[in-house]
Amino acid sequence: MKRYLLILLAGAFISQGCNHVADHLSNETAGNEKKSDDFYHYSIWTALVNKVYDGNLTVAEGKTKGDIGLGTFNGADGELIMIDGVIYHVPSTGVVEIANDSTHIPYLNATFFDKDYSYELSGQLNYDTVRKMIQQHFPSRNYFYAFKIHADFDSLKLGSLYKQDKPYQQGLDVLMPNRPKFDHGPVSGTMVGFYCPDFIGDINVAGFHLHFLSDDKKIGGHVMEFKGHQFNVEMDKLASYHLVLPEATAFDTVNLEKKFQYGKK
Repeated sequence: MKRYLLILLAGAFISQGCNHVADHLSNETAGNEKKSDDFYHYSIWTALVNKVYDGNLTVAEGKTKGDIGLGTFNGADGELIMIDGVIYHVPSTGVVEIANDSTHIPYLNATFFDKDYSYELSGQLNYDTVRKMIQQHFPSRNYFYAFKIHADFDSLKLGSLYKQDKPYQQGLDVLMPNRPKFDHGPVSGTMVGFYCPDFIGDINVAGFHLHFLSDDKKIGGHVMEFKGHQFNVEMDKLASYHLVLPEATAFDTVNLEKKFQYGKK
């Protein structure tokens, strides 16, 4: 009788342990599924327009929010590009470098890319044509989409930003039209970025926003214009939008009255 009781208790513990492991794996799987469908957004677009160029998010923390992304660095110091979990910095010189983990970020869009759709666009294409063709593949324009687009570019115009010094005098509405620009080509590489529906308003960039990194990791920046061919498009539909506002003095006190949008194509 005692032996039977011990066996019964042991079986109960084993069963409980298995259930615990199963629950843990189930929760972990559910968490990963949720994570891969999550558009993480730190700060808001209008904050940059109104000179909020300081955030308390570090590069190290940013890499926990996704494996592709874009943004900028404190002081509007150039462009941020995240590909395959690595965050790159393209300052006003246009020279690509790997960002230091302790560097701070005032604005970030990121996601853990999980391909839902893929297709190829062939022929000699420019930026406007590629955007229109991609929209034809949207199951709906009412969702957010993340992209990894590899192509061979015959010509490519990229932009960066000039680092600003405190006290900040100019918003992004002034910096962007006067940004440093770089012409490249021929070059092969990957564009990563996002599409936001117009209902996003002033929280984020409406339409397409893409950053580029060459295959040799030497050329990068904000995508302005291009002509190319052999576009391999991977697309991730995102239904969850995770907005985090910066707990920083600059954001506490800013008046967000100035508006500026671009790239709604």
